[in-house]
Amino acid sequence: MTTLSHIPATPTAHLYDHHDPDATPQDAPMSDDAREYTRDPLVRAFGTVLRAHREEAGLSRAQLAESLGCSPQWIEKLETGKKPSKESAIDLDTFFEIPARTFQRMWEEIESAGRRPAAPPGFRRYAELEKQATTIRKFEALLITGLFQTEDYARAVLTSFLAPDAFERALAIRMERREILTRDRPPRVWLTIDEGVIRRSVGGPEVMREQLRHLLDTGEHPHTMIQVLPHDTTDHYVGALSASFTLLGFDDSPDVAYAEAAGQGNLIHEPRAVADCVVQYESLRGHALPVAESRRLIEAAMEDL
Repeated sequence: MTTLSHIPATPTAHLYDHHDPDATPQDAPMSDDAREYTRDPLVRAFGTVLRAHREEAGLSRAQLAESLGCSPQWIEKLETGKKPSKESAIDLDTFFEIPARTFQRMWEEIESAGRRPAAPPGFRRYAELEKQATTIRKFEALLITGLFQTEDYARAVLTSFLAPDAFERALAIRMERREILTRDRPPRVWLTIDEGVIRRSVGGPEVMREQLRHLLDTGEHPHTMIQVLPHDTTDHYVGALSASFTLLGFDDSPDVAYAEAAGQGNLIHEPRAVADCVVQYESLRGHALPVAESRRLIEAAMEDL
């Protein structure tokens, strides 16, 4: 049985539901200058094909680098997940005498696909299901969830872990995702947040004040209920604060749950595990303040900024 209180939390654990669903699992650490990319299949394929050609030619990375006039470190980066340059693709086609311009074609495909900020396994499918859900129940322990973020708040979150030239697309996707709440026949949404979420200043006082005002405004919609779990919650429920999670409900299919922690996304379908998540959520929500008191607490947090 899945127990959310056993999922360890990290500072990055909740950046993704605040996030871009276009991603694939990472299978190796990435260098800092490539951190804005996922382990994109196209980028990975470029590196795999390069390594195959190099090894078939009996060349070390240093030998290939010398022939191309670059560093061995650059060859290593290309083989392990660095986005290639157009010049590198042309040089490789020329060096290996590939008439089909294989590396250039792969580079063109990578460019057309665009940059994709990393997200944990499971989130892409979760984002698809979120659009279909008729009910959404969320518990957030660290940050305002993506569906409720203002643009400036989202920008502050994204720039904390994406390079400047990589976060604009993620920001656009996040803002588009919010339309779930304002479309015709929106889902019923219950959002329960730990008090620390509204006390944690993200992006500075003005950004945070705007974010809290947006939270209050969104909470006035008849299909949305927002409650705050106060700091004086009993110790019995502290373990549940270690992970944010979501329950999606549907009219014609079973509920599913989704949890993020330690950079991993877990989409949960197994009925007993989903039921365990429901119990966890209802326990937390049961100890949260009523809606009216929650609004007053959010207003107080705004005044304290």
